Amino acid sequence: MRNTLSGRAGQVVQARDIGSVTLAAPAIPAAVPALVPAAPATFVDRDSQLRRVRAVAESARVELGRPPVVVLRGMPGVGKTALLQKAAATLSDRFPDGALHAAFGADGDSPAEALGRLLFALGVPEPLLPTDFARRQDLYRSLTAGTRLVTVLDDVTDAAQVEALLPNSGASLVLVAGNSSLEKLYEDGAVGVPVEPLPVEHGVALLAKVCSDGRIDAEPAAAARLVELCGGLPLALRVVGARLAVRPQWTVQRLIGELGETDADSVTDRLAPVFDAVYEDLPEDARTVYRVLGALVGTHCGAELVAAIMGRQVARVREDLEELYLRALIEEPTAGTYVMHRMVRTHALRRSAAEDREEDRATWLSRAVDWWLLGATAADVAVTGWQRLRIADPARLLSPDAVTPDALAGLAWFERELTNILAALEAAAAKRWHDRVWQLFEASFAYFDARRPLASWYRAANVAVESARIAGNAPAEARCRCLRAKALQELERFPQAAADLARARELASGDEWLFASTCDFTGNLALREQRFDDALVWFQKALDINITLGKARGTAMQTVFAGRALAGLGRYGEALETLERAHQLAIAATAESVAAKALLATAAVCVAQGDFGQADRVLEQAAASAKEVGQSAIEAEVATLRSSTARQRGRDEEADRHARFAAGVYGRMGSPRAGEVLAWLGI
Repeated sequence: MRNTLSGRAGQVVQARDIGSVTLAAPAIPAAVPALVPAAPATFVDRDSQLRRVRAVAESARVELGRPPVVVLRGMPGVGKTALLQKAAATLSDRFPDGALHAAFGADGDSPAEALGRLLFALGVPEPLLPTDFARRQDLYRSLTAGTRLVTVLDDVTDAAQVEALLPNSGASLVLVAGNSSLEKLYEDGAVGVPVEPLPVEHGVALLAKVCSDGRIDAEPAAAARLVELCGGLPLALRVVGARLAVRPQWTVQRLIGELGETDADSVTDRLAPVFDAVYEDLPEDARTVYRVLGALVGTHCGAELVAAIMGRQVARVREDLEELYLRALIEEPTAGTYVMHRMVRTHALRRSAAEDREEDRATWLSRAVDWWLLGATAADVAVTGWQRLRIADPARLLSPDAVTPDALAGLAWFERELTNILAALEAAAAKRWHDRVWQLFEASFAYFDARRPLASWYRAANVAVESARIAGNAPAEARCRCLRAKALQELERFPQAAADLARARELASGDEWLFASTCDFTGNLALREQRFDDALVWFQKALDINITLGKARGTAMQTVFAGRALAGLGRYGEALETLERAHQLAIAATAESVAAKALLATAAVCVAQGDFGQADRVLEQAAASAKEVGQSAIEAEVATLRSSTARQRGRDEEADRHARFAAGVYGRMGSPRAGEVLAWLGI
């Protein structure tokens, strides 16, 4: 006989006799944090600034209490970010505990988000991250006490952002860059280091690194003039250097002739001839793409969106985007996703204002909103199917066989496009395209309900309710008010939720199915407030209507809720029978998320009756079902109940594990429930 192991496995046990074996989940290996991105390969000079930063670093001592802070001052595009990165790299030998990094600004982190990332880098597992800002700050101060860290904070807009992330050690160093004065930091002893445009010789050196075939060295006078035309700004120099590099037949002097000259003082105006020259050299289609990107709302885009806006083939648009990328006009942080630096966007928008009619830009925006609306509608159907109540029928945009049911893929699309959807909602509202506003919000509810990013949900709901009201569409307003009430309920703002629901019931009085939905939401609010008799009345109304109308998914959902209300009233036998029927109805209706909710409610009844064994089995099913369809909110509720039942049986380690998981999910949602769960852990 032989015992052979082949292939690959994460954990293997081979033994004749086995008593007990514990296979622990693999942990992220401990590592010294090194979060600061590398400086650009084209970095030059800044020797005097680096010497000043090192001098400050050498003054860092534990007994000082507060870490020294260096603030880099200079205009946009002057290279502050690159200097931060270079300084952190050159000082790594003095700060053996690691290098932390956060970026703020319009597209960056909030202080709370930045603290979460830094705590994770310092070894705090994600489920243990505190959900509120004050506790994150307390933990950060505790973990950084006495450490030797270099912390890089970029694109700072307010001194409070720096104060929030100061390590609690005088032996650490904080490097800051921003475009505002940050006077408060100087009041506390920060050292300012001015960052000026590059002198000619160093600007020429940068050009020679970008265009490295010898042409810069061959025309020193022309190269010096080119640096002057670019104002010594590294961003502009990299752009013109890239332009020269892709044209081996050009001389530096020819490039200068293409650039022209300007006496304007503002940064944008100084850069305008640089970007104008690059722009003028683009193919006509790429120019149009450039102007479209400047006028586009949102933070990023893909070729599919731009193609829809322009009415062109995706493959051709990809070629134009690649052209813009090669000219250093856009970046591609992830494959197929493009972003435009705000300074370049300003120029692109200027060119659009000069060359395109206002109605052209309005058409671009209209097509973009329609693209996001189509995508959200398809993702909505992928997540929840065709049966759910919708005021805007998906069939107006999609054929029945156009969408493959795939909840995880649909939720992933929403995750990727959420910031763009929010920008599109607000831009469409400003254009008074109110029908598309509420339709886009309604289509996005599948994501909001599954993942519950409460701040974004509430922000979008406010815009949608107002648009539906202005449009005079009573059913749409009723629906949007219900969806906003759900967000308010999750935020525990119950009186406001009740007011929205009261108005929704008035607006829905002539539509049976819609009125049933308002009863559903009203019953859920009563359930959350533990008014179980009221909840049962509302759910029974909704259930009767759904049965009469033959709505399979709605019937299953209302049966689940009726079972939960019965359990709240202590009528456990009736509750279990009702929930078993609800689970069967949900399976028959292929409503997987409803089936998971039925299992969760069943487990809660088992716990109430003291049948922990059965509860464990049902919760296992519920967790697997929720995970399969990406229902994070249900996963969190399952974990919360698991933690509670484990605690009741004295299984503290198991209880803590489930509580940490639940708190992590609730924290990412921005839900107040995160604090409740963390309280169980004494955090």
